[in-house]
Amino acid sequence: MKYLLVVLALMPLALASQEVLEVAFAAQDRSISSQIVDAIEAAKEQMPCGFPSMGIPPLAPLKISHQELNIDSGSLMAVGTIDNFRLYGLNDFDILQFRIQALLRKGTFEFNWNHVYLDTDYALTTRVSGVKMTRSGNAKFALKNLRIWGNFKYSMGLLGGAIKLNNFDLYISVGEVISDIGGLSKIGIINRKLNQVIEEWVYLAINDNTDYIPELTNGYLVPAVNNMIGDMTLSDILGMIGGGSGGSNNEGGQASEPVEKVPCVPPEDD
Repeated sequence: MKYLLVVLALMPLALASQEVLEVAFAAQDRSISSQIVDAIEAAKEQMPCGFPSMGIPPLAPLKISHQELNIDSGSLMAVGTIDNFRLYGLNDFDILQFRIQALLRKGTFEFNWNHVYLDTDYALTTRVSGVKMTRSGNAKFALKNLRIWGNFKYSMGLLGGAIKLNNFDLYISVGEVISDIGGLSKIGIINRKLNQVIEEWVYLAINDNTDYIPELTNGYLVPAVNNMIGDMTLSDILGMIGGGSGGSNNEGGQASEPVEKVPCVPPEDD
């Protein structure tokens, strides 16, 4: 009987301790999540200048003055060039959700790109199913409300805290597709109709295949990411994506010494 009384007396303390732990873990999750969100926001601000230390050129916009194309997979052949390529809007995104659950080693995320579009000149010879065509002109293409969301699981090494991605389920949807590719046909109304076909095909290809994308991300992206990060810790990754803005030294979210960041001054658009 006396043992029962002792247990009953200790129950409030145990419940209080559990509540304290839950609050502590929730605070830890918020700390890690907020640091990652801050690092992503810092990377977004840096995108117009690129990441020179990593050999990455400016990404907003992404510019390619000239690129040769040579694709030949048997059933599909495409040979030609693209010139004056510009891809805008890679930094035009909102972080709708990002949450890390440190105790469970998992996280969820949701991003929305408002308007991603490209503009380029092209000259292309294609052969599909034995039909050969040569086309050239200016091409404009846009995706509006491109939403990317998903969840991931990770693990951390006992020695050094090296992080490893175990699972990454990615899903994609798009609100609107706009295609304005010139030179598909010399007849204006046919050219427009062909662009409408491209718009519908891309829209359905993205939105009707959302559930199949995790197979690709887990089969190809996860090994590639793990190979790229190697023995990096969470602090290393935060510093990398934040452009050297600092991160956490460990999973508990202890902030490392801040690194003075040079403000991004985008190069003039030519």
